[in-house]
Amino acid sequence: MSLRNSPILILLAALAIVAAACSGGSSSASDTSTTTSAAVTTTTQEFEPLPTSSTTTTEAPTTTTTAPKGPVAPLTGLPVDEPVTRPALVIKIDNHTLARPQWGINAADVVYEEVVEGKITRLAAVFNSTDADPVGPVRSARTSDFDILSDLNTPLFANSGGNAIVLRLLRSVDKVNANVNALPNLFYRERSRRAPHNLLTRTADLWDAKGEEGGTPPALFEYREEGEELPASAEDVIGVDIAYGGRNVSYDWDPEAQGWARLQEGTPHVDADGLQVAPPNVVIKFIAYGRSVADPTSPEAILVGEGEAWVFTDGKLIRGRWSRPTKTDVTVYTDENGDVIKLTPGRTWIALPRPGQATLRQ
Repeated sequence: MSLRNSPILILLAALAIVAAACSGGSSSASDTSTTTSAAVTTTTQEFEPLPTSSTTTTEAPTTTTTAPKGPVAPLTGLPVDEPVTRPALVIKIDNHTLARPQWGINAADVVYEEVVEGKITRLAAVFNSTDADPVGPVRSARTSDFDILSDLNTPLFANSGGNAIVLRLLRSVDKVNANVNALPNLFYRERSRRAPHNLLTRTADLWDAKGEEGGTPPALFEYREEGEELPASAEDVIGVDIAYGGRNVSYDWDPEAQGWARLQEGTPHVDADGLQVAPPNVVIKFIAYGRSVADPTSPEAILVGEGEAWVFTDGKLIRGRWSRPTKTDVTVYTDENGDVIKLTPGRTWIALPRPGQATLRQ
């Protein structure tokens, strides 16, 4: 979907609101103490930790079930007092056992979960409407990240480095470099954790340093308006299980929280403040993985093309398709009738498993 196809962006344009924007391989490539694949060499530098002024995460935005009439945040569809014109900020987040609970993940507008080497996953958290202080643990870039960045209109990209080939190829991606090598004074080590699972930063610091260099992101989804019902094809579901190969993840509908409560290996996935991850929307985008040119042990997510999609919103499942003709196009999700699937205004987690790796519970 191009920018001109987004109702949210059309509204923003009418208001004249225009664009303003872990270490590489981990010390182990698996989630156990035994390494199962070759680690990726990175160019991350070490440094002394900065003093921390806070260890609390900004509270995640409140979810609403209808699209408001005034200004909305482009990546959530939620009402805001002032139009959000700052760039998106994409931060690579560690999802290793030793990295949890993470900081700041419940403040992200959108979170992608991608497979990395060792059959574990990492997160690419996209911030725009809400700050997180602190956020992390920050980890390294992968070639899978390039197409996550390419439809966000020059976002900031924060990571702990990457191997030499990744960093070289990353130069040609439309983004603003906000990683630890570019801004070493804005990252610090949390002493209660061991490296490499303890690198933190603050979103406000990164925006202050680099925010003028990026552009306002487009809306990645359409959202239901007040009184708008789900399509007739929407199905009742209890939840969904995703087996990435080395990490089992589940989402269960929680009527009280009005969100999809996330579990990893059967345990609630909570942030550093003890709040369980439970986004209003979960999108499963079934994709293929190739082999990264930067590291033969590293899978590369294929995010351009088309395929099957399951969209979970308002306690229902809508089966459909995803389509993204080019890397600069926003992915369009359509139902069995070819109509665009509209989400509940609020946060969205996007799972990127291979076909056949997700099982419904109904």
